[in-house]
Amino acid sequence: MDLNLIRVFVAVYETGTVTAAAKILQLSQPSVTQALNRMRRLTGDVLFARTGRTITPTRGAIQLYNEIGHLPSAAEAAVGQLVEFQPATSVETFRMALTDIGQTIFLPTLVSELAEAAPKSRLDIVNLDASTAPDDLVEGRIDIAVASTLLSGRLQTTVIRPDVYCCVAQRGRFGTKAPALDEIVSMPRVVARNTTGHSLVEAFMPPPVEGSIYLPAFASIPAIVSTSDLIAFAPQAVVNQWSRGWNIESWPMPSGPFTSVVRAHTTHNAASAASAWFRKWAIRVMQNIEDA
Repeated sequence: MDLNLIRVFVAVYETGTVTAAAKILQLSQPSVTQALNRMRRLTGDVLFARTGRTITPTRGAIQLYNEIGHLPSAAEAAVGQLVEFQPATSVETFRMALTDIGQTIFLPTLVSELAEAAPKSRLDIVNLDASTAPDDLVEGRIDIAVASTLLSGRLQTTVIRPDVYCCVAQRGRFGTKAPALDEIVSMPRVVARNTTGHSLVEAFMPPPVEGSIYLPAFASIPAIVSTSDLIAFAPQAVVNQWSRGWNIESWPMPSGPFTSVVRAHTTHNAASAASAWFRKWAIRVMQNIEDA
């Protein structure tokens, strides 16, 4: 079984029609049909059953796709990485998913250093959604996703840094003594939803009490906390930056496993030589950023 047969099988499986597969592969429909017939003879399975204008994969085809469906893209990526990539002259667009906290901590350095390393390239940042980022990576819509929660799927992960969480409140809210855990859990708080990729503290806390508020991101937390009795939990690195511009202070969490790991998530095979370069470059830059 050669790779061309696998490419045809994968294209037919993913498009659902011989016509669409032929168009994607730039082959004639008879050529696609002939390749499918060869696959059937090799596997001893009909692979696809016709249902109206489309064809439905058999159980054997589903099993085969799960095992070898990645091979065509993996081969193309491997060949693509053999092509020399020149970041200094590249006009490539690199795409990255970051939480709003990740944007605060990592983005200033990434932007300035990318201007030096690849001055003609473009950087496209999207807000990370932990529920959709795995598919975005696999389907090539983004090159890299950074989160302190482990994303689902068969992804490659690289540790960037530890994330130490703290309790944030309006300056002077608790006097000179840090609040105890039973005091913290009984107070209304600001909760950033799990899709932000920063769900560690909430996973170990009792449900928020009455008067708490929910946000889709962390960005407005310092403005809210500095003018109210609400408390919040956030990584110390970003709180250090908030405290320079807002009337807030912070304390270490009283107890619990409140240190997580920030990870870069990528697919095992880069889509191109440019993507492979950017992923390695971005991970290296983020790992070398020190807290201000």
